[in-house]
Amino acid sequence: MDPASDVVPLLGVGILLTALYLQSESFVDPLVWGVALQSALIGMLLGWLAWTEHNLDFAVIAVLAVAIRVFLIPYVLRRQIHAFRWRARELRASNRVTGHVLAAVAVAVIAWFVFQQALASSFPELGGALPFVLLVQGLLMLATRSNTIVQVTGYLEEENAIVYAGALFARGFPLFIEVVIFLDVLGVVLVGVILSIQRDVTGTPEERPIEELTG
Repeated sequence: MDPASDVVPLLGVGILLTALYLQSESFVDPLVWGVALQSALIGMLLGWLAWTEHNLDFAVIAVLAVAIRVFLIPYVLRRQIHAFRWRARELRASNRVTGHVLAAVAVAVIAWFVFQQALASSFPELGGALPFVLLVQGLLMLATRSNTIVQVTGYLEEENAIVYAGALFARGFPLFIEVVIFLDVLGVVLVGVILSIQRDVTGTPEERPIEELTG
């Protein structure tokens, strides 16, 4: 087997590991860096596919992913963290870290099994289950976290999963690049609106006092 053919699944494993890291992290700032790393890996995956398949659409999407999800949105989130001293962890998150990790692993295994049983025959690409697992991990983060910025990272993870799946399964889809641009614009708008509303309502991005570190 050509070693180059292993690049896509290896990058996919790296993307999945970042998803598990996000589930295990309770500090807000590292979560922003983690989702930026995940987006960078998505950009690398798209860049690799653009180069190997001579696909200009993938090259454009790779540039957009890096520019918006690696630099622009994380920059805005980090400015919010520094402006409102939102550096610590989620409220009482230290009591939930172990549960988040166990839930993330369990959900990943279940999602992988469901994909293999129900969808693998329709999507036989190598590593095809990974975007589905990533999508479920993003949903888990949105459902179990209460911190606004952490939920934004969950949304970004959902975007990464959709783009990842599109890169593997929707090659040549005429509206693929338009869909990705729409998701990026929507992400920027949601980040701005959500953070401004949260600030206007509460005065700070967190409704309750941030948990102090102990131990």
